[in-house]
Amino acid sequence: MLSLSIVKRVKTKAVELSTASFVAIFLVACGGGSSPSSTPPPVSVLPPPPPTIPAGQETLTLKTSQDAADFLTKVSFGGSAENIDTVQGELASAILTAEFTKPTTYILPSLRTRFEAGEVIDNRAHANAFWNAMVEADDQLRQRMIFALSQIVVISDNPMGNKPLTNAHYIDILSRNAFGNYKDLLKEVTYSPAMARYLTYLRNRKGNASTGRMPDENYAREFLQLFTTGLVELNMDGTPKLSGGKPIEIFDNEDIVGLAKVFTGLSLKGTAFWSADVDGEYSRLQMFEDYHSELEKTFLGKTITAGTRGDAAIDEAIDHIFEHPNLAPFISRQLIQRFTASHPAPDYVERVAQAFETGSYISIDETRFGTGERGDLQATLAAILLDEHLYDGTAPSPQQGKVREPVLRFVHWARAFDVGNVMAENEWWLLYNAGKNTRLGQQPFQSPSVFNFYRPGFVAPGTATGSAGLTAPELQTVNEGAAIGYANFMLNYVFNTSSTRDDTIDSFVPDYTDEIALAETPEDLADHLNALLLGGRMSAATKERMITVLNEVPIRTDPEEAAADKMTRASLAVFMAVTSPAFALEL
Repeated sequence: MLSLSIVKRVKTKAVELSTASFVAIFLVACGGGSSPSSTPPPVSVLPPPPPTIPAGQETLTLKTSQDAADFLTKVSFGGSAENIDTVQGELASAILTAEFTKPTTYILPSLRTRFEAGEVIDNRAHANAFWNAMVEADDQLRQRMIFALSQIVVISDNPMGNKPLTNAHYIDILSRNAFGNYKDLLKEVTYSPAMARYLTYLRNRKGNASTGRMPDENYAREFLQLFTTGLVELNMDGTPKLSGGKPIEIFDNEDIVGLAKVFTGLSLKGTAFWSADVDGEYSRLQMFEDYHSELEKTFLGKTITAGTRGDAAIDEAIDHIFEHPNLAPFISRQLIQRFTASHPAPDYVERVAQAFETGSYISIDETRFGTGERGDLQATLAAILLDEHLYDGTAPSPQQGKVREPVLRFVHWARAFDVGNVMAENEWWLLYNAGKNTRLGQQPFQSPSVFNFYRPGFVAPGTATGSAGLTAPELQTVNEGAAIGYANFMLNYVFNTSSTRDDTIDSFVPDYTDEIALAETPEDLADHLNALLLGGRMSAATKERMITVLNEVPIRTDPEEAAADKMTRASLAVFMAVTSPAFALEL
């Protein structure tokens, strides 16, 4: 009979045998089927089948340098030539999975240590640290998400005065919850000193009928209008529901009055409502029951019974509002706008909103993201960044793209050229850069209002996008002064002449080694910058103009003079690239 060892050897071979071949092996092993002198029939062994690529992997593979560069502008603040080479050939889903597991960069701990050691902390220290993290932190997707969330659950340090630790605490809340659950984020934000100061519910007291005092309504209004539901009922694709041809309003002033009672009694951590512990400005707010409204609270079809304690009332309120059907499309559309598309198509919004709603997303290569709990931001981000329409091989139209705000463009430049000595604290123009014709025009955590730098539904009048009815929020900040300001700002950084606090420290120094090596061949330099910065979308007119301008800069024969001329050519080419229309658009 056939020995067990032969069976095992047959089973462990990674080949497929025809029935005839297996019979032949069986007969030989048993010593039968032919006489000893006869020639055994030939054994036909089929070659192993080619390895199969799991469904969707081919689609999500970043095959070209342009694929890699485009993906880096979405999953990070852009990258250097080395970064592009590293991710080319990789799976987008695998890169995203790796980003979700990277250690979190926090800002508060180091500032707190310095403060508690007696150091005076600069009032812009939190913003400096965030600039530095955007440029050089390894958890790039998290930093992008912090920046995105900062434009939805907005605080601005402009009206708060010198509160760097308060604001650092808030940034770390966004960091900690960036890949968590949106409900957890809302609860932490509600108990943050920064939000309480900014939206004026810090030490918000219950009403007093005898004096006519009413609880502050600011946070209740913005919590609904901006952080959760929006103003009108939405379909899952983000389009308004209509009744009689008109949008359906979600809440009225009575809802605000009822909800405002919930957010009473919160003050800085301490032994008394009107005083605080030394770390109160960067600790979770504390509920003081004597100042919390004990009255019944009714809003959005929910009633919290009289006498419910403060923290429990806040939990009930947020839990109820979080279940509103508007939340998924309202937040999903805004996150899409911050990452991939200024005017996302309704079907794209719906796919992302479904991921938010279910807390789960399965990419086309069957990679699973999310915990399965409603509001999971990891699933939501994966749905945004891995949506099949971004990888279907069709040339994207400008309508599908995103207008890149000034912060994204500047940080992309800094990362593309691996700037050295990253010290935002030494850069005047990174400390205060809103307004003026020498400024970037946008500063994280310095929004002019709770409505952010721009509204998500903004349609720019007198523009091609406006004529097409496309939302382009980022264009709300664009005017003649802003355009001049951005160009002047970038001119100084590209040529390394930015204004510094300490002239002995040369910070934010770009590395143009690769560009200098190409300076004698302007066409090659233009092609290089096209791949590095513009995702291969440099127009023929821009390329021709760049070559013409560079050729007008002669390269002298003296070695030192030649080196200076090559640096001039390299810097000039970079400046033309970062001020070109293609650099302002992400597709």
